[in-house]
Order: sequence, then structure tokens, then C-alpha cells
Amino acid sequence: MNWQTFKSLHELYVEGKTRYRSSLDKEPVFKYYAAQAKELLITKNEILVRNKTSFEKSYSSRYLDKYNVCRKLLDDIGENTPQCRFEDTDILCLHEMKEQMEAGLLQEIRQQIIDSNETRRGVSNMFFKHEKHLDTSVALERAVKTILQIETFADTRDHQYLYVMQCLHPKAIVLCENLYFLKMPEKARNNKVELWYAGGRNVEKLKYSNHRNLPIYYMCDWDHDGLDIYRSVKEKLPQIQLLTPNGAGRSILLTEHRSLWRYPDSPALLSGLEADLLTGEQQQLIQTLITEDKWIVEESNDLMALLQVDKVFSSSTRHK
Repeated sequence: MNWQTFKSLHELYVEGKTRYRSSLDKEPVFKYYAAQAKELLITKNEILVRNKTSFEKSYSSRYLDKYNVCRKLLDDIGENTPQCRFEDTDILCLHEMKEQMEAGLLQEIRQQIIDSNETRRGVSNMFFKHEKHLDTSVALERAVKTILQIETFADTRDHQYLYVMQCLHPKAIVLCENLYFLKMPEKARNNKVELWYAGGRNVEKLKYSNHRNLPIYYMCDWDHDGLDIYRSVKEKLPQIQLLTPNGAGRSILLTEHRSLWRYPDSPALLSGLEADLLTGEQQQLIQTLITEDKWIVEESNDLMALLQVDKVFSSSTRHK
């Protein structure tokens, strides 16, 4: 839900009523509380709480903490205005970004964004997993710039730029589909693992990358898009190996995930992916995920444990 809707919902919690707006009729949360839970009464001018005790209990358990986090974030960056229409998911993403900036986890990435003349779409792909997400909102782009302390994003960029978290005497390289592991590179560095990020499907630059004859691995979301990107990566870096995840599967439906498996009624088709790029174990895992309509998010994996399985380092030399 967007911020104005969230404020109306919170006003019901605090005041027991809020001004009626036709847009609220279309919001799933208001439909639920009015039609299913029967806890709201919608009139021509107002929306009223029918059962104060029941609604307060439901709201406080589901939404109150999230509301307070969102409100504080918007207050901190000066975006809590009557015009703000940020989705709650975007506000929570901004909150995470701000926390990581304050903890110093994004300083290297921020500097590389500046050095590479990264574009709006490049930054959008890093933090929102969709390159056009920031195109839809000048205010959301402004909020990202405020948090990252960057005045402007470039209109064009050097598409050969590869984000690299270097380490001393690396034993292996891991190319990541997403930015997650690069935000906290110390564990990888302690284990002599260099992390790369190319930017989703922006893999053409990999033809010119120097992996120095080190073993190189690909870590990604195990969904259709992540594994389809691996096919493109493999064309540029034939020696790269796909890491088999150790994270748990998540429901595509419940997480409202956008990357859907192809041919869900025929799991053996592997969502149209090329079987010869996958081990037997990987093919079986993909079929299981398709059958159960699940995916595995990249950040749920224990990367160092995966590399230990691939014998990049032994258990005695691994740093936790």
C-alpha cells in the first residue's frame, strides 16, 4: 500500500475513523477489513471502526511496527509530505539502505557508483531489482540520492565497469547476480574470495574481464530470470560454475515474486533452461522448485559453506 493509504489506516487505529476517499475502496487492506473481517464501516464521508478492540489487536500485530519504521524514515529524509505516494515496500527498502549507509556497509559501493558514472537504471537495479523502478518516481529517486549522498546519476555510463570487492591473495571469484553479498564483503575477504557484480543482465562486459585463472563461480536467485542470466554469463565466461544453493525455497505466490517459472505443468522442461549447463542435482532442484512453485533468494545462502563444498578452501581454513 502507498504511504497515504498507510496513514489513513493508522488514523483508524489512533482515532477510530478517517476521511473517506474513493481510492481507499480499491485498496486490498481496506477491502479485507471492511468486507472480510467486518471491522470497518464505510460511509459516504467517513470510514469508521466497528470493533475497536478487534481492529486494534489486528493492526498492532500486523502493521504498527512497520508504520513507525516507515514514518521515521520519511521524517529523517524529509519526504513525509501530503504528496508522498511511496509504496510501503519501497520505504522499507529505503530504510534498509539508510541503515546500511550509517553502518558503513555501502561506502565502497557508493564510491564505485560515483566512479563508474552509474545511471538511474543501474542504481535502480541494484537496490530495487528492477532497472526501471526509479523511472516512475522523481521523489523516490530523490530519496535514494539523499540516502546515498549522491547529487546526481549519470545519463550514460561506462558499460565496461565491473563492481569488484577485492581482497588480498584471492583463491576464488564469485560473480553475484545481486548486490547483497557486496554490501558485507568482510566474510568473503577473510576467506580470500573476491566478489563481482555486473548488474543483472548487463553481462557483455564479462568478455573483457580478467579472472587471472582463478576459479570463478556464479551466485544468483534460483528463479527463471536468475538462471537465464547464468546462460548469458556462461557464453561470456565458459569456465564459470553455477553454485547450487543451500538456502530454503520460498513461495512465489506469498512473496509476490515477479520471476515466474516457464512451463509449470512440465517441470522436466526446466523452465526452458539448457539442461547441459546444469548438473543432475541442479536439474532435480529446479524441477522441485517448479513443482512447488518456489524460488530461492540469493541472500538466503551461506556462500562460504557453498565454496567449502566446492573445495575452494577446507573447513580448517574457513573463517566464519
